[in-house]
Amino acid sequence: MLGINLFCSLLAVLVTLGPVRALGLPRWGVALVGVALVALAQQTLAHRAFGASMLSPDALPLPLVALFLWGTAFLLTAGGLTVVWLALRLCHVAVSGWWPLALGAAMGAFLVWMGERTPPVRERVAVLPGLPAEAEGLRVAVLADAHVDRWRGRAWCERLVARVNAAKPDLILFTGDQADGPIALREGDLAPLGGLRAPEGKFLVTGNHEHYFETEAYLRLYERLGIRVLDGATATVRGLGLVGLPDRRSLTRLGDEAALLRGLMGKLPPGVFPVLVAHKPGIAPEADALGVRLQLSGHTHGGQLPGVALAIARPNLGFVRGWYALPRGMRLFVAPGCGVWLGFPYRLYPSEITVLTLRGADGGETR
Repeated sequence: MLGINLFCSLLAVLVTLGPVRALGLPRWGVALVGVALVALAQQTLAHRAFGASMLSPDALPLPLVALFLWGTAFLLTAGGLTVVWLALRLCHVAVSGWWPLALGAAMGAFLVWMGERTPPVRERVAVLPGLPAEAEGLRVAVLADAHVDRWRGRAWCERLVARVNAAKPDLILFTGDQADGPIALREGDLAPLGGLRAPEGKFLVTGNHEHYFETEAYLRLYERLGIRVLDGATATVRGLGLVGLPDRRSLTRLGDEAALLRGLMGKLPPGVFPVLVAHKPGIAPEADALGVRLQLSGHTHGGQLPGVALAIARPNLGFVRGWYALPRGMRLFVAPGCGVWLGFPYRLYPSEITVLTLRGADGGETR
């Protein structure tokens, strides 16, 4: 994260020497604004000063958390707009210095709000050839990457639960990265998850963020809240054979990802429709080869922003958000996610609570 801080510091200097200086302020005023902008880029140093971290900024006062989140977004957007502003000035176009500053401030606030808002429910249809008759019309809520934390605490979680319950899913599947921070600070925030209602059950697999803090304690908490941990296990729901693949950070004791999946597929009852729940989408080619018919994943947050989506596409084999068809007939759905990690909480691609209605081959179009 020091690299981002350094980059934002350079953008702060660029903005200061460009549009800020063009406002006609006295030199001491320009210098004062410049120092303030550079200070906005020092999020990592602020975390260290308060004994906090990017993974868990709980020790940092909440107003400072908000200020630094907005400040980073402002510097990124205002810096980009300053480049445009400079190009216009070189072309002798008269443009006020307020333009990149005001628009950058507004865009920064919007990007933070998009990342931190309570996600809406999005209804989608999953058309799956060979779907068992008993699973026809099954409504599956996919809750990916909630990242419940200091910012998105108990009240956010209560709103999330209320929206999920209002959608009346039959089955709820968590695809990992449910929370960030020590469990002592998150247990109360996560308590509303115990109020989720789904007659066919609630299941969870771990993501990479589950392994940054007290993994086993978190998994025991989810079990107490009525959410079954599906890591390295299977379950049968209305003709669906659910297969839970834990994040590879836990596989030092469970073995290779593909080998584990192969073993789990062998444990499914004959005739079920295999559905893989895995945090990262990159296992999809192996899952397709092993006969999985539907894979549900998260991890990518839908890309969050256009440039970020391009950057993360390659390590995720091109699977960033939405539906993908694999060569042997498997369908992969990468959920955009409910939240974002507080270390980079900016979105243009919106978050959502995904509710899939399962249909057989004649059930319309996948969307």
